Amino acid sequence: MFFKNFFNKKRFNRKKFSKKEFNKKGLGVGEVFVFIVAALTFALIMIFGYKAITDFLQSGENVAFVQFKTNLESSVKRIYTEYGSVRVEHFTLPAKYSQICFVDLDAPYDSELCKKDLGACNIWEASSGYDSVGENVFLKPVAPKIKVHKLSINSPDGKDFLCLPIKDGQFTITLEGKGDRTEISPKLVSS
Repeated sequence: MFFKNFFNKKRFNRKKFSKKEFNKKGLGVGEVFVFIVAALTFALIMIFGYKAITDFLQSGENVAFVQFKTNLESSVKRIYTEYGSVRVEHFTLPAKYSQICFVDLDAPYDSELCKKDLGACNIWEASSGYDSVGENVFLKPVAPKIKVHKLSINSPDGKDFLCLPIKDGQFTITLEGKGDRTEISPKLVSS
């Protein structure tokens, strides 16, 4: 009988809570935890998403530059053996570039280039001809080295370099095959 009375339900009667009352008591701690997890998740998505997008854009610019470089090199190389052939070529490159300069490195140094492109000027001054340097095409802002086949320049001012503005990532030049080199001039204006 002792055991029967000892384990009587009335003795261990605890106040019972309904589910609604129980949820209200734990709501504050649970909400804070959920909001912290949500904020951390959002921050991580934003950080890694931004990094992924910038990496994607950068790789797109790199691909566009490599494609431009390949097109320019192949256009110059293709026409130099076709003596007397003339082609007007249109090139597209990333929009961050504002100027392109072509330099005939076999011609005597001309300090006038320093007014347009200091980097190209320094390389031309230090060179001893086409074979002594690794580039003869220069972009602003500075880009990876571009060296096309031997050039001669037919500029309106008689200089041995040609600097052209790049508008919206595009420019046009005239290429003429000379047998052992390619002559570059600005786009001919048709009347």
